[in-house]
Formats: sequence, structure tokens, C-alpha cells
Amino acid sequence: STFTDISENSTTETTSETNTIEDNQLPLPKESAEFSFLSGAGAWRTIITLNRDGTFTGWYLDSEMGETGEGYPMGSAYVCDFSGRFENIKKVDEHSYQMTLTDIKTEKPVGEEWIEDGIRCVASEPHGLNDPDNNQECVEFIFYLPDTPVDQVPEAFLDWWPYRYTQETEPKGTLSCYGILNVTTSFGFFTTE
Repeated sequence: STFTDISENSTTETTSETNTIEDNQLPLPKESAEFSFLSGAGAWRTIITLNRDGTFTGWYLDSEMGETGEGYPMGSAYVCDFSGRFENIKKVDEHSYQMTLTDIKTEKPVGEEWIEDGIRCVASEPHGLNDPDNNQECVEFIFYLPDTPVDQVPEAFLDWWPYRYTQETEPKGTLSCYGILNVTTSFGFFTTE
């Protein structure tokens, strides 16, 4: 498959009087925002740039420098460049929106290998947007606004929030950033603060 830009011509209109976002749009502060899904203990991460119209581009990287072999003395890397679209964006309440992942394309087929700069690269899935336990794409996601009370979101989702305990002895009571919940896996993508 080939990587395609599916962002098309997006238009976002806001009404200054009511400050509402038109239907099927996400209430981002700018045209797009960067979200991260990563492990504090590992060298892997998935980064997506999400647009107000639900389209996004992203990449995944997991470096395994100990996985070496002939032709790749610098180790291995599992990578994925992808693009996709969330549709059926519907406001649930004052803090959240439901959305459905309807389209995702990867630049290279999963499993394809090549060597680049002494590193073996292996094309992978877009980690975080799929369900690795059941080897399938996930479709239902929830978009959370900053100030969402943490008691209204799954605890497993909060485990992925890197700023939960920032300079506090107690967990924060509300999200301090935007978040995206993968409903199937409880994986969490968050903007930086």
C-alpha cells in the first residue's frame, strides 16, 4: 500500500458569537495538535498530528539497539508512517466527543524489512490505534478536553498520561491537556502541556 495524504480540503468555521465548532469537527485550539502515546520506561512512541476535521498523520518508532545482525550492527527499529481519519465526531458532554476511526493507511506493508544506516527497519502497525492482543484495528475513540474530571475517564487510560503526577504528591483532579482514548484497549494519546 502507498502512503496517501487524505486530509483533502478541510474547512473549519467558528462562529464568534457562540464560539461553537461546526458538526463533525474537533474543538482544537488550533487547526491541528500533536498527540503522543508513549512509555516512560521504553524507547517506543507513537505521535499523531490531528486536524480539526478528524484527519491525521503519524508515525511509530520502537528502537531495539540490542537486536543486531549481519548488515545491521546498529540494531533494529520497528517503524510505521501512517495517515487516517476519525469520522462521526459527536459531542457526548461538555468534556468529551465520540469519534470513529474509519480509515487508516500505512506507508509500507507490515513485516517489510530494509536496512538503513546500519539499522534493520521493520514495518509495523500504528501502535495505539490497533489492538495488538487481537490483531485488529480499533474503531471507537473518545476525544477529551482539558479540565475533564479524571473520575470520568478509565483508570487504565490515565496510566498513559505522562503529566498525572507532575510536581504534586496527589494525582491531578482534571486533565490538563487534550486526550484521545482508544475505547477497546484504554490506550491514551495526550498533547504536551
